[in-house]
Amino acid sequence: MSYPTVALVAFIALFTGYLVLAGIDYGVGLTLPRTGSDAPGRRAVLGAVGPLLLGNEAWLLVSVGALAGTLPGLRGALVDGAYPYALIAFAGALALNAGIQLRGRHPGARVRRGFDLLICAAGAAAAFGWGCFLAVTAAGVRLGSDGHVRGVAALDAFTLLGGLTMVALLAAHGSAFVAARLTGEPARRGAALAAASATAAAVLLALTAVVGWIGGTFDGAALRHPVLAALAVVLALASLLLTRALVGGGRARLAPWASTAAVVTAAGSVFAGKYPALLTSTVAGVPAPTTDQLATDQTALAAVIWTSGPVLLIVIAAQVYMWLVLWAPARTAAPAPEVLDAPAFS
Repeated sequence: MSYPTVALVAFIALFTGYLVLAGIDYGVGLTLPRTGSDAPGRRAVLGAVGPLLLGNEAWLLVSVGALAGTLPGLRGALVDGAYPYALIAFAGALALNAGIQLRGRHPGARVRRGFDLLICAAGAAAAFGWGCFLAVTAAGVRLGSDGHVRGVAALDAFTLLGGLTMVALLAAHGSAFVAARLTGEPARRGAALAAASATAAAVLLALTAVVGWIGGTFDGAALRHPVLAALAVVLALASLLLTRALVGGGRARLAPWASTAAVVTAAGSVFAGKYPALLTSTVAGVPAPTTDQLATDQTALAAVIWTSGPVLLIVIAAQVYMWLVLWAPARTAAPAPEVLDAPAFS
């Protein structure tokens, strides 16, 4: 396997892992007004995700940094072709982090409610932005024969449905996490919302695939492996239905595993369908650039891979250890005083 191929596979794995981990943060945020019906409930919900927040979000820097350092041509073209959606996703991620950490630093109930709305909107923006970004990646960008992007992708029906699908998918993922991590009213609300969101995500995902296929989005060279893409969509639908069955059947502790599988296979439907040409052009007659053409200098690429590989393994081990330590048994959301010196994530 060549160095550019290793770099591409590494980016796909890292970005998918980012969607799984940070998707919990975005899902918890965008469903906060529903899972936390009152101030103690919202405090408990944010406290459940708070210790994991920064560790989850770190994978955005890891995945994007790896892409920029190894495949700058791919990073540049995808970001240029879908920059409004990437900007929405980045802004949502930053606003959600700021909202969660600043909320617990103010004693005023009205200000806290304002931060709650910010957290909800930021989570929805991040989910929508990444969903649109994946849809643009699936459909291709307006790449000219000179290798430069000729314009940003429009918000057509396929892209819009991709964004809405990710919002519903991460809502199911985040609320399944709440149902598994907490007990009491937040857990009950999380389970109900996870079931409803999983159903909505399944419908939207199927509709997105149908609209993309019927609308000609996948004509030509957009998808190199349509069968693999269709299989991944089917697996995502099955995982969403399993998520609904688990939260409805009183086995909420297992539901985040099913929602994780749904996120992985939904994103995997794009990556598996296009591999190894993640960058394709919607301009007729322009072939997809090879991975070698998008990669940095071979010597620099080899140095990056051999030096960052061991570091990445350490980071993954630290992430696994953090989850093992912090994944405490489900606990009841007991009312707690809203004080100024509360933890920043509460």
